[in-house]
Amino acid sequence: MRHLKALGAMLVLLILVVGIPLGMAATIGNPLHGWADLKVGDLTDAVLIDLLAVIVWLAWAQFAVSVLVEVGAAARHVQIPTRIPLVPGASQHLAHTLVGAALLLGTATAALASPVHALAAAPAHSVAAVASVHAQSPSPSTRPPNASAQQSTALSRHQTRTATRPQTVTYVIPSDGSGPDTYWDIAEAHLGDGDHWQQIWDLNRGRSQPDGEVMNNPGLLKPGWTVLLPETGAPTPHGGTQLKDVTVHEGDTLSGIAASHSVADWHQAWQASKGMAEPGGQHLTNPDLIRPGWTVKIPVANGTTTTATTTTPTEHPSKPQTPSRHPSTSQTPTQQPPKVPFKPPPGQQTPGQQAPAPSNSAAPTTPRPEQQHDSPAASRPARGSSEASMVAFAGGGVLLAGVSLAALIRYRRRQRRWRHPGRTISATPPGLQRVERALLSSGNAGIADVTWLNEALRSLVHSLAATEAGRLPDVVAARMTTEALELVLTAAQPEAPKPWRVDETGTRWSIERSDDLGYDPASRAYHFAPFPTLASVGYTAAGEHWLLDLERVAAMSLSGDPERCLNLARFLAAELAHNAWSEMLQVTLVGFGQEMAEINPERLTYTEDFAKAIASLSGDLASTSDALHHSDVDVLAGRLHNIAGDAWAPHVLLIAPSAAEDTEGLEQLLTAMRAQRSRTAVALVLADDPDHTEGTRWQLTIDEHGTLRIPALDVELIAQQIPAEEAAQLAQMLALAATVEDRPVPDADGDKPWDEYTDAAGSLRHSLAAPAAPAPTPASNHRSAGHGIADIPALHLAESAPWVRNSLLPLSPQTYLDQTATTAQDLQTLAPHIDEATRAQVESIDPELDRDLADWYDPACTRPKVRLLGAVSVRAQGSLPPRNPRVLWNTEIVAYFATRSCGVSVETFATDMWPDDPDIARKTKPRQSVSVVRTWLGVSQRTGQEHIPKGTTALACPYRLEDALVDAELFRRLRLRGSARGAAGIADLRAALDLVEGVPFSGRRPEGYGWLAENPLDHVYAGMIVDVAHIVATHHLAAGEPELAVSAAQVALKADSSEDVPLLDLVAACDAQDNRAEADIYIKRILANHDAEVEEDLPPRTAEILHRRQWLGQPS
Repeated sequence: MRHLKALGAMLVLLILVVGIPLGMAATIGNPLHGWADLKVGDLTDAVLIDLLAVIVWLAWAQFAVSVLVEVGAAARHVQIPTRIPLVPGASQHLAHTLVGAALLLGTATAALASPVHALAAAPAHSVAAVASVHAQSPSPSTRPPNASAQQSTALSRHQTRTATRPQTVTYVIPSDGSGPDTYWDIAEAHLGDGDHWQQIWDLNRGRSQPDGEVMNNPGLLKPGWTVLLPETGAPTPHGGTQLKDVTVHEGDTLSGIAASHSVADWHQAWQASKGMAEPGGQHLTNPDLIRPGWTVKIPVANGTTTTATTTTPTEHPSKPQTPSRHPSTSQTPTQQPPKVPFKPPPGQQTPGQQAPAPSNSAAPTTPRPEQQHDSPAASRPARGSSEASMVAFAGGGVLLAGVSLAALIRYRRRQRRWRHPGRTISATPPGLQRVERALLSSGNAGIADVTWLNEALRSLVHSLAATEAGRLPDVVAARMTTEALELVLTAAQPEAPKPWRVDETGTRWSIERSDDLGYDPASRAYHFAPFPTLASVGYTAAGEHWLLDLERVAAMSLSGDPERCLNLARFLAAELAHNAWSEMLQVTLVGFGQEMAEINPERLTYTEDFAKAIASLSGDLASTSDALHHSDVDVLAGRLHNIAGDAWAPHVLLIAPSAAEDTEGLEQLLTAMRAQRSRTAVALVLADDPDHTEGTRWQLTIDEHGTLRIPALDVELIAQQIPAEEAAQLAQMLALAATVEDRPVPDADGDKPWDEYTDAAGSLRHSLAAPAAPAPTPASNHRSAGHGIADIPALHLAESAPWVRNSLLPLSPQTYLDQTATTAQDLQTLAPHIDEATRAQVESIDPELDRDLADWYDPACTRPKVRLLGAVSVRAQGSLPPRNPRVLWNTEIVAYFATRSCGVSVETFATDMWPDDPDIARKTKPRQSVSVVRTWLGVSQRTGQEHIPKGTTALACPYRLEDALVDAELFRRLRLRGSARGAAGIADLRAALDLVEGVPFSGRRPEGYGWLAENPLDHVYAGMIVDVAHIVATHHLAAGEPELAVSAAQVALKADSSEDVPLLDLVAACDAQDNRAEADIYIKRILANHDAEVEEDLPPRTAEILHRRQWLGQPS
């Protein structure tokens, strides 16, 4: 490619310098022969043509002079003048670009002839060459004897060279021509000798620039580009500006960062940072929009020595330091997996442990000063260890974050469906909350990518399966960006269904995110996933994500840094465990990954039996080969047209080097896999096994800095990583979320009088409910097979109690069991009996409830109104800063305070809102943020005090929200009073349901609300709404008012469509209206929610109600 560019530049130069004068002479001749006619005023067409020709000749002369000056300067290695007299800047810049591409490129190519650069600078392999890797991969016996040694020597030289690279500073190419703008000139000015230009090129090759281009041509530098320079004592080139990279933390603004670095005019920082490539393929295009984890450039005065990146401050020795990434030869780089799957992880590393790598977008580990900015893996500044950051989800881990968050959401949804009314789902233990925080912060963007990738692949299947001649492309890799997905094929296939596009070679299929996929969810049940072993291996700083189809590669080795090899292998397993584009997938880990065994046992297993694992994969290979022979189709065709579909179930085996005891079976397996010419639905990945590397088809290398090289694709990436500790925490959190045991709702933790009587969901505390006599056991014909209620304790119902009027549901239990969709346990939990003394106390402790409710609906009321039961929003009398209102961020701060009625200390507030900044409590940012919100909320007209009073350091909890209206608190107060009022309290419950606008805490800031992991009020409030709606629906069904029951159930569905409770209430309402057809629709929806084919798939409560009411199997 570089030679083609050089040839193109030379061709353009010849056309402009030689072609133009020859063409002018041949077509126009001497343009001065019309001079006589022009002097006498005769302006003919010929004279006009001559005038235009003179202009062309003058432009050509200026360009030719520029070319001569540029060629002379390059030949003599001197700097050209800033401006050539009488020559326009555009002409000079064009000449500079073309001459640089034509001349300097030759020097660069010669310099790249060393073994280290030979691989990196090789032209991109055509995908046909990838096919040859499969078909002609030599066995160890046929490979040249010194090939491995040469490769190891080259890699060793590269690692040595990378490890000793100097610290760097950043130089900006001036836009006014006032400073050096070629590698030679920059080297001469900064390093003292132009011959050192190669050092600068080595530091910058492959870096992304603000305009989106990549530095892949040493003859091309554009104004505004940034160039990394080795830090020396040489002065800064005249006219250039040194820049320091600063990492953006939660709550930062560009102006604030500039001010904190003594930059008076923030516009300088904006000009230096504008257009920068940021994590996830995003770019900095708006000075008012910067996200945590991004990087901005801050100008530094000339002569100031600075490194190109910033790291976490080290002046606090109490923080654990990341140990060196260079273990001695006597140390074992791998980490012993925990033996107990659910042992809570430690709060922090002990001195002997390997600290996890930081959460930054492009560097898997914290770079040492000498390695910063010297490789793709170090192209982002490191962040210090923090409670919430996780290396696995940073930067390119977006797909893992997406599939993991999708799994968590799926498990939470299942927990809510199995939740009993009056209880709440299990919470994440404190030791694992950092994982959930990280997922909530990083996973939303990942879910969008996962969904699009899955639908793009499945829609391709739907299109091709429509015809018998349809044929899936033989994909070996995929490249996903923010704009498109590109599939890399092993052989040319020039025809693709729309909207897919095919390149001129036929080996690259692509689709844009803006294209209409035509994905039909209903068709998914009829087609298999086409490429179930597609998994992420690495990414670039520019936001490209590379995935490999492991079963097409078949046998693959990971070599280089042992720990990084295992971390990549773990990452592959973690992503495969939950990705949406896989079906019937089996993943087996041998010798490592025991800590991941519970992440998804349906897909992933761990074993220490090396021989058994090898035998299992060998058996799968033989079975698939048999199926290929008898079905006369290949794996892709079998999946596409569902021919012997279950024969193509994939199996991925990942092996650590310590597991290989008897390698004879492994060598036989590798030989058998090499003999296959097409995919066989099996894949083998060897992590750090140098003895068998040459027996694999693809050999990937990872150096100690996290740079991944894939020779077969000619790409160099940042390797995906998940350390053992993070893998263990992720697996434990997801395994706990997969359980369906619910728990009691915790008591309210507020300091208001009514908080002493209620739990977090507004229900009366069980200790305050009066005892009641046991109710008769329901008739035997109301029991469900296998789901009876005989094991329920004595039911404290209203039938025989003297205080029947003090229950929300005062009729006999049998009435409700016969006419509604409730259970005896629901009645006991949701409608307890309240004695007269308790009722009087509850009604007296909240005399202002009706006034507060009226204020909520009064548009003239100036009190702040915080909505949590729906899309989070704040209505306040004040205003936010007009230039940078940051509405979503400031709304989250108000919501945070609204859920902490006892107040919160500045330290707790700071660490909850800025979890990635370990020193945030000592900074001014938290108090500045509160000051903005305080101004926004204003002053209470009732008290004359600010709604967030100014705290003092003498107070334990200086920050609290006062005299504000919060819909969730109004809901809780109405529920409490309604519970105390007995049957008359239904009106309060209906008023509470009127407050609900949607799913609690929806519409939240994409990377925010991680603090809900510690106190999951979103789940508590969703259950609260469902329970109150069920009480109201049960009341109206028993009263013969099914229409009102439908209204209550619909509110519950609006707040949480996951639960069976409101759907069963709707079935009961339809049954009461003799609308059997609509009732069947709701029943089918319940069954579909559980993917239920047999009774055991349903929660016991759901099955019990369906059988008791005889709703299953009834004709419509």
